[in-house]
Amino acid sequence: MPIIRVSLLEGWTMEQKAQVTQEMTEALVSVLGEVSRPYIYVVVDEMQAGAVAFAGNVITDEMNREALATSARERQKAVNAQRAEEAYVALEGGDREVIAQYWAEDVSWSVPGNHPLAGVKKGVGELLAYRRARAQLTGGTFRTERGRALVDGTTVVIRGREMAVRGPGRVLEIDTLYTLVWSDGRIASGSEAFAGAAAAANDSFWN
Repeated sequence: MPIIRVSLLEGWTMEQKAQVTQEMTEALVSVLGEVSRPYIYVVVDEMQAGAVAFAGNVITDEMNREALATSARERQKAVNAQRAEEAYVALEGGDREVIAQYWAEDVSWSVPGNHPLAGVKKGVGELLAYRRARAQLTGGTFRTERGRALVDGTTVVIRGREMAVRGPGRVLEIDTLYTLVWSDGRIASGSEAFAGAAAAANDSFWN
């Protein structure tokens, strides 16, 4: 009968402790096999601040609260980054019900530049129409590669790269920054940005 003991400083929520026990169980099942699941016990010991020292320094209530707050902020950043990627996948899928889980119906999306597609797209309908226009003008070759997401509170900035072809000699391959601003669990506004030569190349490609 495997027994896992986890020691935590007090302050963790029941949901967090439940997640710890679930993930510990799954980790052991991955080693011992599914047959072991009914026999795995996970025991969570809660310790008071002041009863634990790290590197000779006693962990105080204040230190514990700050650690918990930092952990919560980092978890939220990870959630926001993951939801940003899911939001783009939803747009690419085109299912309005799925899109509504991530994008506000009255979302405002800013497209910079001096070309026919530039301007502010108001609402999911205009945003989808803009994306369809890009696909049609490039014969379906337009695509983006999204990189690492940088999160600051409710704002997510994603580094990306846009690529497309419009006939002989008209090739687009530029770096882009996508900024998403969340409100009430959905993207309320966003924008694309190009720097220096990329902005000029983008204008030239779409004109």
